[in-house]
Amino acid sequence: MDLLRHAVVRPARSHSAVLVSTALVVGLLCCSSPAQPQERPAADRRAAARPTQTPAAPSPPAVAVHPQPELSPFTPRVVANLRAIRGRSDRRQDDVFMKVGDSSTVSRGFLRCFADPDEVQLGAHDALGPTVAYFRNRHAGGRDSFRRQSRAAHEGWSARHVLSGNPPPVLAEVRAIRPRFAFVMNGGNDVEGQDDYVYATRMMRIAEMLGENGVIPILNSIPPRDDDADADRWVARYNQVSWAIAEAMALPYLDYHQVMEGLPRRGLAGDGVHPNIFIEGSRGLACRFDAQGLQHGHNARNLLALRGLDLLRRTVLEAEAAPSPDPEAPPGLGTADAPWDIRRLPFAELRDTASEGSSAIDAYPGCDAPQDESGRELVYRLHVDAPLDVRVLAVGRGDTDVDVHLLQERAEGAACVERADREIERRLTPGTWLITVDTFVDAGAPRAGEVLVLIAPAPAAR
Repeated sequence: MDLLRHAVVRPARSHSAVLVSTALVVGLLCCSSPAQPQERPAADRRAAARPTQTPAAPSPPAVAVHPQPELSPFTPRVVANLRAIRGRSDRRQDDVFMKVGDSSTVSRGFLRCFADPDEVQLGAHDALGPTVAYFRNRHAGGRDSFRRQSRAAHEGWSARHVLSGNPPPVLAEVRAIRPRFAFVMNGGNDVEGQDDYVYATRMMRIAEMLGENGVIPILNSIPPRDDDADADRWVARYNQVSWAIAEAMALPYLDYHQVMEGLPRRGLAGDGVHPNIFIEGSRGLACRFDAQGLQHGHNARNLLALRGLDLLRRTVLEAEAAPSPDPEAPPGLGTADAPWDIRRLPFAELRDTASEGSSAIDAYPGCDAPQDESGRELVYRLHVDAPLDVRVLAVGRGDTDVDVHLLQERAEGAACVERADREIERRLTPGTWLITVDTFVDAGAPRAGEVLVLIAPAPAAR
């Protein structure tokens, strides 16, 4: 009874109430709108409409060919090196220079006119007058440097003659007049041998001998040849080599060939070999530097030589600041993983495969090359955006033995498309190319050492 008293009694729902309640629920389910998703901002919709992409890495700059100036830039690197050469000997005379070369150097048209004030007509180049006066003395073995008959210059001589004998003529002249500077222009006769590799080794030795004795070499390109088309083609190749030596050794370079190419008849006399001279009446005036005079080979050469001497006097002897900035060094480490990126041609440098580069490529199966190349390699990279004819030359010093390889896209032996002991000349198509200068291993012994590397546009045929 007590349980019944505390229970809650719910009244029964009528049938009509159930119908109303059911109808209300059904109406709500049938007639209400379904829930709508929240609309995103327009910017979010656009982002969702395109897939996310990783930005492409920027393409490295393509290699570009730069014309070289007639007189190489006197940069801080060059000037510092020239001052260092001067510091190797205090027995040299700063106001004396010597000559090294062949018949074009022995010629009366080369520099001798500066000794006579009546023959010098500087014209618009009066600023060079103090340099003429500075070297116009009798300190070169009792004569002035302009007229001195050098023991290191003779008709018909090649670089081999300059180095032959005991002492060799180049050192005999150094000892005779104790000069501070040396004009060096061999090659006119060397081209007959058609071996610019041997020429390179000899010219480097001449420059090295002079520098070791405190004499600053001034390297020169050689004149064109109109007497022999084949010899003229080799002239261009030899001049690339002499430029490379000057560039790599941080020495002055006078591009006499470039100057002569712009002159009537290429600045040559009737024999097509030797430079011509401006003549007035019956008198040769090789130091006349007006518009008429400078249309002749020896006149143009004398002005170029004087400009070089003037810069040497001011920057090396008088300690003026270098007038040109150093170029940007190629980025990279010269290894297979981080090649040097060459962005301008021509390019030249001296490297040592005993300590530089990497040792990552031991063979070149892509070129079917069985040689053991497990020594260290120097690796260069060129990005080419248009067909480019390129010449690569590697000149080993002493017992150094390296080989040259051209690879496409990858620094791997399997990517090799061409190899050579010394030189490759090839048209590069657009894309990425790598050059390795790799040390040859002979019977387990790496033939590593110093090497001159030249990468340049292939000389164009005339």
